[in-house]
Amino acid sequence: MLKMRNNPIKNWIFVTGAPRTGTTFVGMNLSLPIEVDYIHEPFNPQCGLPGITEWYRYVRPSLDTEDMKKYHQLTQQIFRYDFTLRTKVPKTDPLHKKLIKYVIGSRGKFYLRIARLNPFHQTAIIKDPIGSLLCEYLYVHFQVKPVIIIKHPASFVASIKRVNFKLSPAQLSDQPYLIQDYFTNEADFLTRDWSDPVIAAAALWRVIYKVLLEQSKQYPDWKVITHEQLSQEPIQVFKQLYEDLSLPWSKSVERKICKQTQGNNSAEARKGRVQDFKRNSADIFRMRRDSLSLEERKAIFEIVKDVALQVYTEDSFALSLE
Repeated sequence: MLKMRNNPIKNWIFVTGAPRTGTTFVGMNLSLPIEVDYIHEPFNPQCGLPGITEWYRYVRPSLDTEDMKKYHQLTQQIFRYDFTLRTKVPKTDPLHKKLIKYVIGSRGKFYLRIARLNPFHQTAIIKDPIGSLLCEYLYVHFQVKPVIIIKHPASFVASIKRVNFKLSPAQLSDQPYLIQDYFTNEADFLTRDWSDPVIAAAALWRVIYKVLLEQSKQYPDWKVITHEQLSQEPIQVFKQLYEDLSLPWSKSVERKICKQTQGNNSAEARKGRVQDFKRNSADIFRMRRDSLSLEERKAIFEIVKDVALQVYTEDSFALSLE
C-alpha cells in the first residue's frame, strides 16, 4: 500500500447528513481545487475501512467503552493516510462495471489512490452520510470542519422511494449510548414497527437530524446547509462555503458548479441514474415533494415535525389540497 511519509493535510472537512441528501454533490464540488483530496465513505460497512461493520455508528467523544476506543484506533488511520478501503460491487452492476471494479477498485479506492499521489494537497474532504452520528466525535478528536446537509423530509422520502432503498431506525436499535444520550424520553422510537417503508425512511431522517441539530447548537462553527438552499442558489452557497472552509475559489470552480446545476432542463434524474447532478436544481424540491400523496406527506410530518420545524415551515409539506 502506497503511504505518504509526511501527511501535509491540516484542513479536514467532514461532509455528512442522511443518505441521498446531496452529500456526494457537495463533497465532490468542495474537492474541485487540485489542493483538495476527496475521501469517499470510509465509515460505510460495504466500501469503507476494513473492520467497519456497523451502520450509523455512534461514538461518544469521551470514548467511554473499549469498543469505542477500538473504533477510534481504526479512525486514526484515516488522518494518517494509512488506510485502505474496500471495493463494493453491487449485484445489479452490469458485467463491464463489475470487471472494472474488480481490477481497479470502486469509487473510494479510486479517489484514495489519486489523493495519495497528489503532490499539492493541503485539504481533505471526508464525505460520508453513514458516518453522520460520528460528527461530534470527529470534530473533537480530529478537528474536522463539519458540513451538514439537510434535505426536506418529504423530498428525502420521495428520493428514497425512487431508488427503492430500504432505510429504517431499526438499523440503530442496538446502540444503547445513542439512546441514552438522545432518546432517553422515547427509548422505544428506534424499535417500533417500521414496516412501512415511507414511515421508516422518515423516522431515520428524524433520528439523524435530531442528533446532528442538537450537536450543532453547541458548535457555532459547524456549517448547516439545506439541499433547497443549494438547489436555489448553488453558486452563492458554494462560494460562501469555500470562504468559510478556507478553500481556494476560482472562475474554473464556478464554471464547473454552474455546469453541474444547470446542465439539464428537467428536474427529474435521467433514466437509470441513482445520482444525477446535471438537472434543473431549482425545481427538484417541488417535484420530489409533489410525487408523494397528501396522506404520505401528512404521515411524514407527524413523524418528523419536532425536528423538521427547526429548519422548515409546516407549509413546506403542502398538507392541504388548496
